[in-house]
Amino acid sequence: MKNETRAAIVAAVLTIGIVFVFTSVLHKSQDVVPLFLVPVFLYAGYAVATAGLRIWLGLTLAVTLGLTILYAMP
Repeated sequence: MKNETRAAIVAAVLTIGIVFVFTSVLHKSQDVVPLFLVPVFLYAGYAVATAGLRIWLGLTLAVTLGLTILYAMP
């Protein structure tokens, strides 16, 4: 499987996961930032950069989980 395909799958899974967590588990809205777009924006950055899949994957997971935790707190 190509790295581009892996990156797209990771971005899709993170996007769906964020939406699920906020709507079904936390029952909160995402008022400040459409948080589900973060993985999509980071995927767009991966598509035009040559940093590599591992660096992109680490950055995407860190930013997505960090923002999710930040906005999930009361």
